[in-house]
Amino acid sequence: MIKTIETSTIWNGGEISKDMYAEVQQAMVTSAERIADRAQGLVPIGPGIPKHLKDTIRAKGRRKKSRAEILVHGIATGDYALETALPGAWVFAGARDAGVYWAHFVEYGTYESEAHPFLRPAVDENFNAAVAETEHAAQRAINKRRRRRAATRRAAQR
Repeated sequence: MIKTIETSTIWNGGEISKDMYAEVQQAMVTSAERIADRAQGLVPIGPGIPKHLKDTIRAKGRRKKSRAEILVHGIATGDYALETALPGAWVFAGARDAGVYWAHFVEYGTYESEAHPFLRPAVDENFNAAVAETEHAAQRAINKRRRRRAATRRAAQR
């Protein structure tokens, strides 16, 4: 008994991963910027803590050297380092070139002064929103591909 299976469009995981990388990267940068803004509002200013610490709090996304190609290649061949392929964003406080190398002393305290945390509370307040935004971005990339596939199928049926 011979069976014939006809396929039209095959769902390509590499293409979805490429779309998802861009969406998730943007969501993570947006979340990091929101955390940095909140940390700027929480940083204490006063005796012993100069105002310019607030100006050094910033968000930064992973440098774009087309990590999507690394991820697509990795999924296709199984040959990639996962940590170099994933999107990411960070929040920094302090800048050595500006002479503000002591942000961690304010955050965690020293044996002479109390801790005045500003980054950890900012992360804690925005953690659930950041996770939800990242999940939404990933789902948006998948749904975008589903809609294109459905439109192609509808056009082929006509």
